[in-house]
Amino acid sequence: MNTITEIDEVSVGVKILDCDHRMLFEIIHELQAMVATDLDPRRTSSLLHKLAEFTLTHFALEEGMMVATKYPRHDQHRLHHQRITEEVAALASRYNQDVRTLDSQSLSVLSELHAYHVRNDDLHYGLWLNAAGKP
Repeated sequence: MNTITEIDEVSVGVKILDCDHRMLFEIIHELQAMVATDLDPRRTSSLLHKLAEFTLTHFALEEGMMVATKYPRHDQHRLHHQRITEEVAALASRYNQDVRTLDSQSLSVLSELHAYHVRNDDLHYGLWLNAAGKP
């Protein structure tokens, strides 16, 4: 499982994106802690909504930056964003139908998706952006 400590070790070299990535993993980590302690479902639902909203906001920021900097892999990157967004939305939808569907395994999958994206897609963008002198 990817923890906040592990994600802090990865920087894409773009401060605003690195800050957003830490926030995303903090939210996921908080959800994992809530599932482990079986806290109030309303609070969990609120946190899932926050994760979904922050994910959309972050991806919009990244995609706007990619368009502005004419990043050649923008379309592929956007498709990866869409996959993660769909996964977050599906998780929230399943939770709204049955709170028991949110478990450590589903959050681990989500954490892995985000971590993989940061360590691969976002890292490539950060390296490209910095090499092009556009940060």
